[in-house]
Amino acid sequence: MSNHYRLNVRFDLDDEAERRAAEYLAELNNEKGKSRNRFIVETVISFMERQNSDRDFTLDDVRQVFREELSEVSFVAPAEYGTADTGLTEEQQAENDENVLSDLTAFF
Repeated sequence: MSNHYRLNVRFDLDDEAERRAAEYLAELNNEKGKSRNRFIVETVISFMERQNSDRDFTLDDVRQVFREELSEVSFVAPAEYGTADTGLTEEQQAENDENVLSDLTAFF
């Protein structure tokens, strides 16, 4: 004698979701190689595993994880870089002008 558990299920065909489920299960039985029993077993097991492994993460959960991970990280402010002073004094400008003019005379 085999060890089987039998379960009868009824579907309300006036209910859209139940009607669709009943139609799908009826199609499974008509297709070669498809088993209603195997489909139901795999679906129930999959649902149970998902229920056990899924966790809805809230924004507070994500924030907490970031706080924990970043608590051991040290942040260093980047070095401040000044802007170069490109202004020339009158003396430097006069010297620069002379150098440019002397360089130009080399071309003539």
